[in-house]
Amino acid sequence: MHYKALDHLAIAVKSREESAPIFRDTLGFTFDRLGESPGMGIYQSFFAYEDGRHLALIEPMEPGNAVDRAIQGRGEGFYVLSIEIDSLEGTKKELSAKGVRLVNTEAPRGPVFVHPRSACGMFIQLTQRVWPDRQAEPYTTHPDAHYRWLDHVVVAVRDLDQAVATYRDTLGMTFDRRAVSEALGIKQAFFRTEEGRFIELAEPLGPETPVGRALERRGEGVYLIALAVKDMAERVKALKAKGVQLIGGEKPGDQVFIHPRSAKGVLIQLVERK
Repeated sequence: MHYKALDHLAIAVKSREESAPIFRDTLGFTFDRLGESPGMGIYQSFFAYEDGRHLALIEPMEPGNAVDRAIQGRGEGFYVLSIEIDSLEGTKKELSAKGVRLVNTEAPRGPVFVHPRSACGMFIQLTQRVWPDRQAEPYTTHPDAHYRWLDHVVVAVRDLDQAVATYRDTLGMTFDRRAVSEALGIKQAFFRTEEGRFIELAEPLGPETPVGRALERRGEGVYLIALAVKDMAERVKALKAKGVQLIGGEKPGDQVFIHPRSAKGVLIQLVERK
C-alpha cells in the first residue's frame, strides 16, 4: 500500500456559478474547465495548479445528497482530499482488514473513500491513475499559474498519539517526524507521500490557540490547506489589491494565510516554493 501523491481536493459550495469568479478573479486561480458527475451528484469547476493537478469546487445537484448534507451541517468549505495510490484493490483489502470504514467499495475502478470517522475527521478519496490496461494521461502543466501545487494539508486532532497510530498503523501512511511549535501553539506529526508533499496532524497546546478554537467549533478534521506560490511578496500584493482578507504577511518572513471568509470557508496557507 503506497500513498503516491496528494492528487486534488474539493471544496463544497452552494453555487459554483457564484463561487468560481471568487477563485478565478479575486484569488487568482487558473480556471481549467467545468464538469459534472451524476454518479456523485455534483457539478464541478476545476482550477489548475502549475503542476497540472487541480482544486475543484463542487455544488450538489439536488437537496439531501452527501455534499448538500455536508454544507447544511458544516457550511461551505473543505469536502474531500484525493490521494493517489498504487493499487486500489490492494489498498481496499488492507484497509478493510484493519477495520477502516470505506465508502463506494463496489465500483471496480473507484474512487473509494475513507470515511471521516476512520481518518480523524478528514474525508479521503483513494484514486488509482495507472492500470495494467490503461495509462493515465500526463498532467498538463500550467507554467503561468500563480499556485504551483497543493503543498500540504493540516488536520486538527484532539489526541496526537492516537491520531498518529490511526494514520501510521491503520491507514498505513509513511510517518516522517514529530515537532512542537510554541509559536503556532501545536504539537505536530508529519506523514509524507512518495512525491514529497505531506499531511500534518496538529494537536493544540491549549484551548485558546487557533487550532484549539477550531476544534471546539468544528471538531476534528481539516484545519487548513497549504498552497505553494512562486513569489510570496508578489502574491500578497496582488491579493491585497483585490481586497482579500489576509492573516499575517505584514513583514517579510511572516506566515501568510487567506482568511476563510475570502475562500468559501477554507483557511489557505501560502508557502513560497522556488
